[in-house]
Amino acid sequence: MWSIGARARTIAKAAAVLAAMSSVAVLLGQVEVTDHAVSVTRTCGSAFDSAIDRSGWDLWWASDLDEPDPTVRSELVRTRLCPDAVNRRFAIAMALGAMVIGAAFIAQTHHRSKRRPEESTAVGARIARLGTASSWVGLGLSLAGLIAIIVLVGDAESTLFLYTDRLVVTVVGLLVLTPTIALFVIGRVLTVLGGHLDSETTEPDDA
Repeated sequence: MWSIGARARTIAKAAAVLAAMSSVAVLLGQVEVTDHAVSVTRTCGSAFDSAIDRSGWDLWWASDLDEPDPTVRSELVRTRLCPDAVNRRFAIAMALGAMVIGAAFIAQTHHRSKRRPEESTAVGARIARLGTASSWVGLGLSLAGLIAIIVLVGDAESTLFLYTDRLVVTVVGLLVLTPTIALFVIGRVLTVLGGHLDSETTEPDDA
């Protein structure tokens, strides 16, 4: 029989996986915009395409100029509507990413073993707490940096990309995130080490 904690952890894990898959689907799904004034719907590509510079303002503008219908061409449907539509997709993906973090936090909280306080080793408990704090700080900073990169790369009106390529900005941004990712990894190692030291003097979890 599962304990309540085990059920909550399983549900939290499932929610994290579902939110992560939904976030990827939102980024990869095609973005469509509709101009009700001329009753036309056009495709902007995916948010991911915009992030890696396979789609953007210049392509939307060129596609609008290639429209055979002069009425539709004059409305510049993609040029006007695609930036906001793509940014909304990024915002939804970020919200789903926040849900992943929240669900992961719940899963981590319920992962704690049932121990009597007097059975915990001081050193192991301190190392585990330090590792948990470090991993969450590293994860938070990494996610914040990733969101900043996505927002920067997804800005169709940024003058930065007159001088450099979006792919270059993405690669440099990911390199900048290396210390925060390393902080997360080190934190996880400390958490596992602290849990191992702590479990040496504890009883096994109840079935």
